[in-house]
Amino acid sequence: MPAIQLRGVRVHNLQNINLDIPLNQLTVVCGVSGSGKTSLAFDTLYAEGQRRYIETLSTSARQYLNQLPKPDADHVSHIPPAIALKQNASKRLAASRGIEPTVAIESGIHHYLRLLYTSLGQVVCPACQSPVISQTPESILDFLKTLPQNCRYQICYPILPTSDQPLAEIIEDLIQQGMTRVIANHKTYKLTANSSSEIIHSADLFLVVIDRLSTKSIEDQRILDSLELAFDLSSGKSVILLEQNQDIEKTAAPLMVDEKPWLRFDFSTDLICSRCNKEFSLPEPQLFNFFSPTGACPTCQGTGLISDSSSPLKTTQICPDCHGSRLTAGALAVQIQNTNIDQLCQQSIQELRNWFSELSQNLNQPIQQHVTPLLREINHRLDLLDELGINYLALNRSMRTLSGGEAQRIALTSTLSSNLVNTLYVLDEPSSGLHPVENKRVISVLQKLCHLNNTLAIVEHDADFILAADHIVELGPGAGKAGGQLVFEGPYAQLIASTSSPTGKILNASSPADLKLVPRKTDPDWITLSGVTRNNLKNINVSFPLEQLCVVTGISGSGKSSLIEQTLFPVLSDLLTKTEQAHSFSFCQSVTGIEQIDEVIFLDQSLVGQTPRSIPATYLNLFDNIRTVFAQTSDAKLRNLSPRHFSFNSKNGGRCPECKGTGSIEIDLQFLANLNMTCQECHGKRYQRELLEIKYRKLNIAEVLELTVDEAFPFFRGQPALQKKLKQLKDVGLGYIPLGQPLPSLSGGECQRLKLAAYLTTSSRNKTLFLINEPTAGLHPLDIQYVLNCFEHLLTAGHSIIVIEHNLEMIRAADHIIDLGPDAGEAGGAIVTTGTPAELAQHPSSYTGAALKKQFLNT
Repeated sequence: MPAIQLRGVRVHNLQNINLDIPLNQLTVVCGVSGSGKTSLAFDTLYAEGQRRYIETLSTSARQYLNQLPKPDADHVSHIPPAIALKQNASKRLAASRGIEPTVAIESGIHHYLRLLYTSLGQVVCPACQSPVISQTPESILDFLKTLPQNCRYQICYPILPTSDQPLAEIIEDLIQQGMTRVIANHKTYKLTANSSSEIIHSADLFLVVIDRLSTKSIEDQRILDSLELAFDLSSGKSVILLEQNQDIEKTAAPLMVDEKPWLRFDFSTDLICSRCNKEFSLPEPQLFNFFSPTGACPTCQGTGLISDSSSPLKTTQICPDCHGSRLTAGALAVQIQNTNIDQLCQQSIQELRNWFSELSQNLNQPIQQHVTPLLREINHRLDLLDELGINYLALNRSMRTLSGGEAQRIALTSTLSSNLVNTLYVLDEPSSGLHPVENKRVISVLQKLCHLNNTLAIVEHDADFILAADHIVELGPGAGKAGGQLVFEGPYAQLIASTSSPTGKILNASSPADLKLVPRKTDPDWITLSGVTRNNLKNINVSFPLEQLCVVTGISGSGKSSLIEQTLFPVLSDLLTKTEQAHSFSFCQSVTGIEQIDEVIFLDQSLVGQTPRSIPATYLNLFDNIRTVFAQTSDAKLRNLSPRHFSFNSKNGGRCPECKGTGSIEIDLQFLANLNMTCQECHGKRYQRELLEIKYRKLNIAEVLELTVDEAFPFFRGQPALQKKLKQLKDVGLGYIPLGQPLPSLSGGECQRLKLAAYLTTSSRNKTLFLINEPTAGLHPLDIQYVLNCFEHLLTAGHSIIVIEHNLEMIRAADHIIDLGPDAGEAGGAIVTTGTPAELAQHPSSYTGAALKKQFLNT
């Protein structure tokens, strides 16, 4: 069987491993957190696939890429071009743009919609609802043929004399061009050498007459020639003066010429409304792009919101000019099937599929052939979104308002809809944010990709994805330096039969498990929200127990984030600020029980650091202690080095001047994603050579930053302040991460646990309510116990925890479950049931209960 051959791979903690990844199959890479999965999938497979693709480019395109490093391996062969999707990719992109992206943008559909509106869009004047078209001599000829017979008319073009060119010079030029008449001041003048003294110039009426004709006998070519000349001499403007006739509808401007009534029709190659004289921009892709100055509403700069100056608080309101569409009036004037691009994006994906079906049926054959590639790409992405189970979303929905599972599937759509073949797709936990019943949708899409002769390598912990894999690679057995070995390689049947595979032992556990029937406190205090209507929530009343582990469950889009992140957290935060007048929220009628807590903290999976300068050691203030330790060494004292010199963030410190302390140089490839290359000056060490000569216990400061938390804990024996903070990282399951790992490279779950560790280091005696979104993200089942132990510590101290979660191990440990649904979008937003895990498992219509019953009760 053809396969990607990897021999002697030593990237990061990988210990000289040899393995084959079958081509055109689905391979799952699993193992405990920190075992080397990312090092294999992204830092080896994807990095080498990207490097080899770049080597196929021309020399001029590669002139800045000749230092692209090869992964540390003896041999890599048969690797296709690679595409990667990491967990935080869309979050970083959204943060860098400043303007919130939408479903349409992140799925790639908006790009094709802009091209479609450029190709098919019809400008409609918003004031008079008249179509605005760019005129041609042929279209004006068609208009003249609709007039009654025996109507006299004149073909003219307007001219505006300016102070830069005297009237005499203009008339002289017109005579040289062969013109014989002009209309000025409502009179017709014959052009002679002395005309300038006779003509009374009027700024609003100066027309050059090219031809005078009648509809009695229409000579097409003569008319076309005259109109062509008018457009050429006036930069795209022409005027038809039509002798007023009772058979002609007076839809044009009346005009008196030589004391006789005429009708004036203005035509332009520009888009100008003939009734309102309002000019519109010619449709082009950037006109429909609110990230571009061309398309962005000038009032709100493309955000759709403006600051509310009438409010004493920092609030925003919908932009009064674009009404939240983010686009200019010119962009909104362009319509297809009486729908502008903002109105189109307000429709759900299911509605859009019907809309595009109708559009295809209404297009004539030549136009349909022209836009078929655009429609094919749009329909392909809409079909994929529908197949992934999120057809209830509107394209203009902000990514910030989506649940983790919804956002993950949007990112998958963008990556998987490229229609490539013979490509390597490297994915980071596609199950992230998905309810167990939704896994099969994503698995089905991934399997179809394999059938198109693509190869998929997926970093995953979820049992459903492991079961669906054609090939499984497990790394371990431990994390960091205790990992990086090939524990298992083969099909699922061999995995569960393996005695050396930690993952196989978990999957092979067939004995039924007890589900919690009684919570830790039988009579807890409660916080209750009444009349919650945020987003899709159906006016629900919901109570949360305190000093317990409360888990909010339900399929993606059922309303979990709307309830916790967008209702409970802002309402409690506002009330706990104890301002003179707390906010009144339209989406929540009342709150009771808030006096039983002192503070509320929300821990999401957003990035805790936006630059490579942010590392775990700086986030937890560990680095200050480490720099002090190095500054107290005898060599540092001899060279008069202070803690400041050991900072890679200080300009006056000992950081590498080439990379400014980041250890890498970022190259903008423009046509590809930005590329980070190891700094050739410091070789990724961040520091100047002088600083690296200072050692503490035989390690310099760069080597200390390469230590994992587990390795650093014994290394800093005798340093209680350092060890206390390191212990908190170990307690939340982050013992495997290096102290100097850039925070943007952490997964969402790792970022969240890092935040949690920061709160564990505080000794606050306040009664705190922790709200946490999917703390198990990125965790192997064996590592989930770390988080549960951490929760136990917080609950024992009198704090309360509410968790949004899909992981069945976490749900099983809950004292109280609030299950939302039954489905997503408008079909969700209700409370299906509440209670303990055992009670939930017996509920007849709960998806979560059914998953618990299947997983733990084997029924």
